[in-house]
Amino acid sequence: MDFQTPESICNLMASLLPENAGNILEPTPGIGNLSRALNGKGNVISPEDDFFKMKHKRKYNYIVMNPPFTPMKLGYQILYDCMELSNNIIALMPWLTIINSQKRTSKIKEFGLVSIIHLPRSVFKGSRVQTCILKMKKGYCNNTEFFCV
Repeated sequence: MDFQTPESICNLMASLLPENAGNILEPTPGIGNLSRALNGKGNVISPEDDFFKMKHKRKYNYIVMNPPFTPMKLGYQILYDCMELSNNIIALMPWLTIINSQKRTSKIKEFGLVSIIHLPRSVFKGSRVQTCILKMKKGYCNNTEFFCV
């Protein structure tokens, strides 16, 4: 089953970017809800094909994404690859991303975890996956803020 990012969550994620954010990559566009929400924030780039087949991987000012949750290994690989492509990442991820693996949590904290926004289970109708939005900034080493929506 395909679970697209609801418009309200896309708008919340887009609100975490500054105005004139520059080049923004949305590596996993699906039907494009998140790409549409990012319009007006900067130059949005979304691959038409598989993220891993992108011909011109370069540095981006921001990456905003909701990678696939199944298989989650793929979603984590996209997150890790994006850590090499930008200093600023906003990622909608399963809650298990930060509570189910010390190695993964350490890698995210080492990159720089600015905030975690805990989302209600009802965000994705018909899904039992608990989700959160991770706001990451390379080199950030202060306390991580935690919010509930």
